[in-house]
Order: sequence, then C-alpha cells, then structure tokens
Amino acid sequence: MTTNKRLLRKFVPYLYLLPSLAVIVSLLAYPLFYNLYVSLHRWQLSKPDKPFTGFANFKDILTDDIFKHVLLTTIIWTVCGVVLQMAAGLLAALFVDERRRSKGILRSVLLLPWVLPGVVTALMWSWMLQSDMGIVNDILRYLHLIDKDISWLGPDMALGTLVFVNTWKAFPFWFLMLLAALQDIPDDQLEAARIDGARWFSIVRYIKVPHLTPIIGATGVITTIWTLNYFDLIWVTTKGGPMDATSTLPIYTYRLAFEFFDFGKSSAMALISLVIIGIICSPYMRAMLRSVKE
Repeated sequence: MTTNKRLLRKFVPYLYLLPSLAVIVSLLAYPLFYNLYVSLHRWQLSKPDKPFTGFANFKDILTDDIFKHVLLTTIIWTVCGVVLQMAAGLLAALFVDERRRSKGILRSVLLLPWVLPGVVTALMWSWMLQSDMGIVNDILRYLHLIDKDISWLGPDMALGTLVFVNTWKAFPFWFLMLLAALQDIPDDQLEAARIDGARWFSIVRYIKVPHLTPIIGATGVITTIWTLNYFDLIWVTTKGGPMDATSTLPIYTYRLAFEFFDFGKSSAMALISLVIIGIICSPYMRAMLRSVKE
C-alpha cells in the first residue's frame, strides 16, 4: 500500500501536465506531421491524384536556382535586420536610461513603431516611398539632397529599403528588453566606476554590455525567428518583387502554395525553413545557455 502511494505521488504531477501536452500535440505536433506527409506526395490542385514521391519535392527545391536566390536574400534580410535592430535598440536604451525627467515620454514615443500592426506599417511606408509622389522623395528634394526621384522599391534598392523599414518597426522590442536590463544594474557599480574616472564608453563596454549579454542572446533568438518568418511587410509592399529581389523563404513558401498551387513543394519548403531556423538559432541558444551557467 505504501509503495502504491509513493508511485501515485510520483506520477500525479505528470498527470497535471496532460492537458497542456494535449494542447501542444494538437496545435504543433499534428500540423507538423501532416505537413511532412503532404511534402512526401505530389500534392497539386491541378491534378486529382496525389502519388507518393518520397523526397522528390525536397530535391527539386534544393536544386532550384530560385531557391538559392531566395535563401541568399533571406540570409541578408535576417542578418542585416537583426544586427541593425540590436544596434538601434542598444543606442536608444543607453540614451533613455541616462535620462531622468523625460524617460517616460521617450519610452512611450519609441515604442510606437512596434505597436503598429504590420499591415499598417507596410501601407504607410509604401505610400511614403513611392517614387513619383512619395513624401520621402519630396523631403529629400526640398533639402536639395537629390535632384531626381529615387525608386526606393525598385530592383536595386527594394531589399535595403525593406530592411530599413523593418528595423524601424522592430527595434523598439530590443529597446524595451535592453532598457529593462539596464535598470537592473546596481547603482553602486556605476558610481564606483565614475569615481574612479571611467568615461562613458568604458562604463558601457566593461559594465553595461557584459550585464546585457544574456538578454542580447535571448532577444537575438526571438528576433531572428521573427525576422526570418516576417511576412506582412514584404508581401504588402512588394509581394516578393520586383524580380524576386525581396522574395524570402516565407514569401516563396506562400507563392508555391497559393499562386502555383503546389502544396507538396510548399510543405517541403516549410520544413526546409524550419531546419534553417534551427541551424541559425543554435549558436544563439548555446551562447545564451553558456552565459546563464556563468
């Protein structure tokens, strides 16, 4: 009887996890395995039969020149976006952290881009960046910085323009996370450094940045996943164009499914994207776990 009670007491906590596990399985595991099932078949709306093709869809995608171009565009979009977001968020957090009276107002103003819906941001910037009647060209022309209209969303500048817009929208998240971490630094450490004659840059380098390292790692993982999977901004502004200049993995996956109606290749593309996300985020995760242990 005592043994049964011990076993029951040991397994009761796991029974409380069953509802959560059921939700996770229904929302994550089932769609993932169903997606894998679809990717192993020739699943096209134009053809009624759905024969098993094995890894043919994966092979076709990985050997396609379009996929190589899309992958390179995705890497540039993600790396440049996350680095610029981190830099802008860090500078903003350092600036606001040293303010006393205006900290609340500055924090509210800087958070505005982040709270705007993605579609609203995309529409707003696409109107402002129009080459013929956009306000950005008008302002630059008024300041005599340009003498002719710039095609911000043209083939040569579209990707860089969208990276800038995405940085503008997403850097407040970095700002919020880093500002919260800066406020946890003990004041006595900062005061001791100032008394010893340390300059602003030295204080940031040797006191503040080491304290921010765990937060930078965690926020880097989150924003990398968000940036790589970001769909709204690109689709509303350029739909992956012009000439696939801004086509990233989510855009290409969507087009395979809902423009070319090839759900087999689209499912394979989604799984490839999942693997790529895991590969990209693994260094962040290792660095974050290492900093936590230290």
